[in-house]
Amino acid sequence: MFRLIALAIFAFVVVALFSSLWFMMRDRGSTHRMANTLMLRVVLSAVLLLLLVFGILSGHLQMHTFG
Repeated sequence: MFRLIALAIFAFVVVALFSSLWFMMRDRGSTHRMANTLMLRVVLSAVLLLLLVFGILSGHLQMHTFG
């Protein structure tokens, strides 16, 4: 369940990135939609980072070792 939430947030980050690219190409700077979606992407990325740190520290996610 924890991994599904992290994957969903990651998918939303990618969608926000491509939608800001779309707004950049369509609006040509006439609206603030690109800036808003980039801000949303930054916020979602921060939430994802905090979620991953919480998951590792709480034991929901385990890091793999090499070797």
